[in-house]
Amino acid sequence: MTEKENELIPRDQHLPAAEEASGKKPGLVRGARDFIENTFASLKGKDMNQAVEEFTSEMTLVVEGLSEDQSALRRDVDSASAQLTMLEEKVLRQEKDRKAEASDSQDEIKQLKKRLESLEKTLKEAEKKPQKMGLGQILRQATWMVGILCVSWIVVTVLKLIGR
Repeated sequence: MTEKENELIPRDQHLPAAEEASGKKPGLVRGARDFIENTFASLKGKDMNQAVEEFTSEMTLVVEGLSEDQSALRRDVDSASAQLTMLEEKVLRQEKDRKAEASDSQDEIKQLKKRLESLEKTLKEAEKKPQKMGLGQILRQATWMVGILCVSWIVVTVLKLIGR
């Protein structure tokens, strides 16, 4: 150990192995001392400048990786935002088209209702008026009557021939 390490460790305390063997738990001071000893022990044989350079290079790699991840996330967010904007515009257009179609449909329904009302009115007026017989209807009825008379004359004549 170096002189500074020796100064940090009081001589009247027991070693950790001795405390474990005796069953005593190490205190706060002992834990801090063990931490410092372990820290210095890991650095023994290494140059402090070299350790700092290694740490700096590793942290630089980590930061560059995080920066790349962040830029990738920004690109993804920008892309998602653009897609969301396009979808919102599409939905607004579709909603506008549907409203226009609904308005057109309502106009057509109103026109059809008016037409139906006028046809119903015309039908009621036609039912109220008595129908006049036209020349065509009179000729048709006369033709039927002449036909019936001719058929009955033929039947009577045939029956007279048979009955004789």
